Amino acid sequence: MIQKWFSRKKKIIADENSTPVSSQLKVDLHSHLIPGIDDGSKSMEESVEMLRALKNLGYEKVITTPHVMADAYRNSTQVIREGLEILRDAAKRESIELQIDCAAEYYMDEELTLRLEKGDILAIGGEYLLFETSYYSKPLNFEEIIFEIQAKGYKPLLAHPERYRYIQDPKKEFGRMKELGVYFQLDINSLGGHYGKQAMDNAGLLSEYRMIDFLGSDAHNKRQISFLEKVFLDSSYVNLLRNNVILNDGL
Repeated sequence: MIQKWFSRKKKIIADENSTPVSSQLKVDLHSHLIPGIDDGSKSMEESVEMLRALKNLGYEKVITTPHVMADAYRNSTQVIREGLEILRDAAKRESIELQIDCAAEYYMDEELTLRLEKGDILAIGGEYLLFETSYYSKPLNFEEIIFEIQAKGYKPLLAHPERYRYIQDPKKEFGRMKELGVYFQLDINSLGGHYGKQAMDNAGLLSEYRMIDFLGSDAHNKRQISFLEKVFLDSSYVNLLRNNVILNDGL
């Protein structure tokens, strides 16, 4: 079954005769814009600057996703929703015409399991549960938690699969995740080397094999948003859009 994900690949190279594609996404579904609750924006002033920068890039909607992590950021659903309203008010005062919503980025730990049991989940569009794991070691109960997520009626959406250092056999490991029904959200800046060579190489592989479902800015600061502008002009980004069915704008 794993092989099916790789037998159908054909790397597509953009050229002047290729059918044009729109490089501008309307929806960003991964960012850290609510100030002071995780490792993202540090102040409302910074948040406003980030919102304005995303608007200037052409985004019409952002779904900001604060970390939820047992050992670091135990953000409750209430805290996130209250932060969203404050962020919306600030954007309105600054006349930033951008639709702003929230979900969460859940670390795959005991806190996620607990919230699944309680039915206390902020999913993207009420449907996709955005989650991440350790960058260095895959959880031993990874598959069990994927089944739990699905049993609760959510679609598991893995944040930035290209960035996990524990991936040693990308075809096999990514293929297995796809078999399990995991959706993939790529960090756009990975295409430009922002997170290092391994992440950039894995981003290229995922693009080539048509495994990417969503794209995210994963913006923690304005510098990362500025980097996006460069990546949008790169052929690797254009090829990705040609090669994959990206679902962002349906949210």
